[in-house]
Amino acid sequence: MRTGLSRRALLVGSAVASAAVMGCSRPTARTVIGLTYIPNVQFCAFYHAVAAGLFAKHGLDVELRHHGPQEGLFTALEAGEEQVVLASCDEAVVAAAGGMAGLRAFATCYTTYPGCVLGGPKVHALADLAGRRLGVPGRYGSSWFTALAALAEAGLTVDDVEIVEIGWTQVAALSSGQVDAVVGFLSNEAVQLEAAGVGAHVLTVVDPARPRLVGPGLMTMTGRLDAGVLGAISRAVAEAEREILADPTKGLVATEQHVPTLSGPEQRAVAERVLAATIELWSENGEVNLDVDPQELAGMAEFLREVGIIEQVPAELHLPVS
Repeated sequence: MRTGLSRRALLVGSAVASAAVMGCSRPTARTVIGLTYIPNVQFCAFYHAVAAGLFAKHGLDVELRHHGPQEGLFTALEAGEEQVVLASCDEAVVAAAGGMAGLRAFATCYTTYPGCVLGGPKVHALADLAGRRLGVPGRYGSSWFTALAALAEAGLTVDDVEIVEIGWTQVAALSSGQVDAVVGFLSNEAVQLEAAGVGAHVLTVVDPARPRLVGPGLMTMTGRLDAGVLGAISRAVAEAEREILADPTKGLVATEQHVPTLSGPEQRAVAERVLAATIELWSENGEVNLDVDPQELAGMAEFLREVGIIEQVPAELHLPVS
């Protein structure tokens, strides 16, 4: 199957597209790629692609830009301050349905959707959520879509559970018994709970046979970049993921340039666990594939319409690359 990320303008001309297609290693015009929120090891494929010259190898000159804490996911992209942004595909569909008609996904960076339910002692399966308290950061964004997908998978609705809005305090809320389960992410809260010694049951919410959600991917606006440039970006990121899969140390070393505290033993140990979880989300059977499955995007959009998140499925969601 094809499937949230740290919180947080220049048009690339046809010369870049030609360089990418011809395999030229000389970087030309600048492409700004937005990475939401604060620097984190989960973005290490992008850090490594810059540090190791992989973007340049594919004929690109890339600048990475982390978003500010109050910045919208797609604000800079829409304004032309970024040409590409890494964001969850489900949130992109909601934005497209809400008025950003030109927003498109051209790559999916994870093969597994990262959202999950983390159950306490009374929640061993999604069906056990019935009549229980489910903690969510709020009724918005990927975490809320994860909650809706989990309930749908269990044959439940929001009326069958007690929704408790807990902000970003999942670990404390679950470990203290404030709630019976929380919505989190496999590469974030699941890792934190394990590190804290809290024996949470990790419950996935997306059945590969009928995926309702698609996770982090690369977005752009139609007409912003040539298909050859988009393809070059996708290939460079895929190459970075493969290199880190083969040697995770490369991801940690690249992240150190953006997260100086990573050099401390405790912080590095946490980063190693987060990276290991992230790598599992990148690949399926050890294979990296950033290709977008248009049918999965359409299926997700239909699910979001069915549960009332969007009123109408956008006509177009995918932008092909070359």
